[in-house]
Amino acid sequence: MNLLFDPPPESTQELVDAERSSLTRSLFTVAAVRLTVVSLLLVGLVMQLVLRGPTEDDVGAWRFVLIGVTYGLSVVYLLLLRVRRLVEPLAYVQIGLDGILVSALVFMTQGVESPFAFAYVFVVLSASMSLYRRGGLIAAATTVLMFGSILLVQLFSPFGGLVPLEGRWAGAVSSYVGHSAGMIVVALLASTLAEKLRATGQKLAEKELDLEHLAELHAAILRSLPAGVLTVDDAGFIQFANESAVVILEQGAERLVGRALGQAVPPMAPAWQRTRESLFRASGRERFEIDIQVRGEPRRVGFSVAPLSFDTGVSAIIVFQDVTDRVRLEDAVARSERLASVGQFAAGLAHEVRNPLASMCASIDVLSASLEPPPSMQRLMSNITKEAERLNALISDFLALARPRKLEVADIDGERLVASVVEMFENELQADIRVERHLHPIEVRVDEDLIRQVLWNLLRNARDALLVKGGGTVRVSTGEDVDGAFISVADDGDGIPEDVLPRVFDPFFTTKERGSGLGLAISNSIVEAHGGSLWVESRSAQGTTVIIRFGVLTSNLPLPEAVA
Repeated sequence: MNLLFDPPPESTQELVDAERSSLTRSLFTVAAVRLTVVSLLLVGLVMQLVLRGPTEDDVGAWRFVLIGVTYGLSVVYLLLLRVRRLVEPLAYVQIGLDGILVSALVFMTQGVESPFAFAYVFVVLSASMSLYRRGGLIAAATTVLMFGSILLVQLFSPFGGLVPLEGRWAGAVSSYVGHSAGMIVVALLASTLAEKLRATGQKLAEKELDLEHLAELHAAILRSLPAGVLTVDDAGFIQFANESAVVILEQGAERLVGRALGQAVPPMAPAWQRTRESLFRASGRERFEIDIQVRGEPRRVGFSVAPLSFDTGVSAIIVFQDVTDRVRLEDAVARSERLASVGQFAAGLAHEVRNPLASMCASIDVLSASLEPPPSMQRLMSNITKEAERLNALISDFLALARPRKLEVADIDGERLVASVVEMFENELQADIRVERHLHPIEVRVDEDLIRQVLWNLLRNARDALLVKGGGTVRVSTGEDVDGAFISVADDGDGIPEDVLPRVFDPFFTTKERGSGLGLAISNSIVEAHGGSLWVESRSAQGTTVIIRFGVLTSNLPLPEAVA
């Protein structure tokens, strides 16, 4: 590709820009060298004037004129070089400018016999350095023509200070031929070297561009990865953290890079150390899971450790992901599977238990009516009937939990729905339990009867928790946040123990003396059938908050124990 004459293809625009910048630097260098040489000549002339005094033979006014013209043209030339689109035309202007200045110097100093005739070589060299072979050949041709013009003037029409070549024309012609041949040879050699240097520079520029593109691709890949990436040196200090790592850990890159892994992410350090001590033999197969706290909330992070080159000072790369939602989803799926297995034998259980219960209750009623037993026997028969009814209610709850929900949904005013349930609930309260309402308008699409059942169950649980404490406050709230509409029931009781919290939705699990353990399980089943979830937040001695979130499929229950 020829930069100066061939239009560059779009795909190599960066290389073209780099070569144009190189040309500009070359032209600046040549102009700077020209100014330096002229400045040295000026200093020499001035010193000659000072030391020897001006003479007509030694110091002519034309020398100062030539130096001044050179200075002026060079300054203008340097200013024009700042205009990007003029760089290439100015490269050719420089050949003519340097040729004219050298020719003027030769013309004023004995013509073809001038001791400065060698200065044409510098014109050829500068053109070869900036414009390569084409420039060198053009410069050689230009200088040969200019030098030849001086020879012709000196041979046939001498004037001014030129010395006639009478009787010396053969030597002058020989000198001209020698100088011309030398300039052509210099042009060929210099341009060949310049072309090789140019080709090498282009290859280097291409490699540098490839390296830059590779670095950009590498950075783009790391930025786009949904997984966090940390690189750790052999001493355990973090050397790099990508954007996903910053987002997952919610720590700025400046807080991660340069810190010890044990300080930045303490739970990762033991696994990294163990893998490092095993010389990474299992790094490609072993995966760890840890629990971390991010702004006070528990997060489950899965990660693996792999070795990097020790020559670079980096010993390992840690790739990790936030798997909190996945773990909670797996837990919800496991809970659903447990309920599904329960549902498989629910129908058979109902048939096998309910029929004998109905027969027992009927028999007791017949016996009680026909035998007229004494009061003590009547109390026993009454107890049998009550327990049978309680067992029948338990079976009904069990079937409600196990069978699929058939929803009759409609757009409901959530604030009105909650207010009506709370009013009924307040009628059953004792004086030492208070209800606070923080209700805001919400619109929900639900099965009203089923959501009433869920609310009623949550309110009764809050009341039972406060009865154990001896009183307190139930706060009922409705509203919307970034996750959508919600209904919240909170109490300031003793809270749920940490070891119990993960099991609150398990069927038949209860901490109450006469509880069935199906209330929250049924409530959760109803909410999940609506496409939502129950969020449980509880702290010891600070109470419990249960939130019905509509349209949110994940849970916030404590995570199962991590493997690290």
